[in-house]
Amino acid sequence: MCAAPMGMMAAGDQRTGGDALAAWAQSLAGRGQGMRGRGCLRLVFYGRVSTEDWQDPVTSRARQLQQAVMLTAGRGVIVAEFFDSGESRMLPWARRPQAAALVAQLADPDRGWDAVVIGEYERAFYGNQYASMAPLFEHYGVQLWMPEVGGQVDWHAEDHEQTMLALGLSSKREITRTLRAGGHDALSVAIGKDTTGTHSRQSCERRTA
Repeated sequence: MCAAPMGMMAAGDQRTGGDALAAWAQSLAGRGQGMRGRGCLRLVFYGRVSTEDWQDPVTSRARQLQQAVMLTAGRGVIVAEFFDSGESRMLPWARRPQAAALVAQLADPDRGWDAVVIGEYERAFYGNQYASMAPLFEHYGVQLWMPEVGGQVDWHAEDHEQTMLALGLSSKREITRTLRAGGHDALSVAIGKDTTGTHSRQSCERRTA
C-alpha cells in the first residue's frame, strides 16, 4: 500500500473559503514528486470549470482535486494535473486545451504516469464522451479512477458501463434544462463562446438590408 504523500488541509487552518483551498491545492503538486519510482500507482488529475461567471475556478479546482486525493489515498499518488478553465463539458476532449494535452501524452511510454483520476464525472465527460475516451485509455494501458465507481473503472464490468451511461444521460439532461431555461444566452455560456455580438450584428444587418 502506498503511503499517502499529500496531506489534507489542517483542521485549524483559519483561512476562509477559496484562499485556504487554493493554498492547499497548490501545495499538493510538489508533495507527490518523492513517490516516483517507489512502486506506487502514478496518477494525473484532470479537472474542469466552465466559466468564471458561474463558478470560482480556484475553489472549484481545489474541491475537485481534494475529491481525487481522497479517492486515491493509500493506493497511488497524483504526480501532475491537467485543468481546463472556461471550457464547457459539451466540448470534446480534443477541443479542451488541457484535456487535449493529456491525450497527447497517452502514446508516450515515458509520460511518467499510469492512470487518470477525476473528482467528478461531469467535469470530464458529457453525453457519450466516456464511450469515446474509454477505448483510448484502455488501448494505452491507462487506468481511469472516478468517485462514482469508488475507485478504478473496470472497462469490462457491466455495472460500471451502466453507471457511465446513466451519468452521461444525466449530464446531457442538465445542459438541456439549462438551455431551455436560459435560451440563447445560456447556449453561449454552455458552449464557452460569446455569440451575443454576432447575433446582434446579424439582426442589425437584417434590419438595414
